[in-house]
Amino acid sequence: MRMKNRTEGPFVLSVISGKGGVGKSMTSVNLSQMLQSMGFRVALIDADIGLSNCSTLMNEQINGSVAGWIRGESALEDIIQNCDGLTLVTGSDDPAHHTFDPDLMVDALDQVLAYLSEENDFIIIDTPAGTGEMTLWALDRADVGTIILVDEPTAISDVYRLCKYVFSIDPGYNFAAVVNFAEKEKTAEDTCNRFNSILDYFLQKQVSYLGFIPASIAIKNSVKDQRTLLRSNPGDPIIDELRYIAENVAGLAKLSPRAAAKPAI
Repeated sequence: MRMKNRTEGPFVLSVISGKGGVGKSMTSVNLSQMLQSMGFRVALIDADIGLSNCSTLMNEQINGSVAGWIRGESALEDIIQNCDGLTLVTGSDDPAHHTFDPDLMVDALDQVLAYLSEENDFIIIDTPAGTGEMTLWALDRADVGTIILVDEPTAISDVYRLCKYVFSIDPGYNFAAVVNFAEKEKTAEDTCNRFNSILDYFLQKQVSYLGFIPASIAIKNSVKDQRTLLRSNPGDPIIDELRYIAENVAGLAKLSPRAAAKPAI
């Protein structure tokens, strides 16, 4: 793993967690659409091979996958889906594809990343939980690794071990955090501060705070209805928090919506 140098290409952000069930895919999907609604060209790669659910959260049928492309079932262009202005690429939704040679999948994903880089301002990679091959690939290609934090001891412990492992490979890696399921902003900030205290004590490291997603019935309803929060609850206060996170991500990328000159794929 190496620290990626910023170029004039898209800003790549990986979304990671130490364990499942913390809202990683929900965050990836809604952050992607929020950035798109702000005028950016955004692509979302679902790299959770075999257990993808970004398309499910958007109620989109998968027309093709990276795994299918590897098998010769479709062309590269066929697996690039336009989902209401947001570009989606699915690694695979077939659990049997876990048997793929990881090097083969990584090479294919690199080609997908290069293809998407031609037309997008942001590329967001939704990863499997933990430190598997796809997560490490996503972190290696990203400008920032975005941790989904929840105020739960095992989740904090798991994501700490993930960060510790990455820092052992690349001490200068750039992490940021989104706190999910928080009651209010103060509790979210406290969660991030406690996590930073642990990182500082043991590793002399810190992560930046991007914002929080409140514990909300709106999220439960959007997941149930398979619609993003912008589509299902456009007037809910949670939208303001998502916009705050998106604005902070745009700040990290040093991009403004006016910089998005090309049409989305």
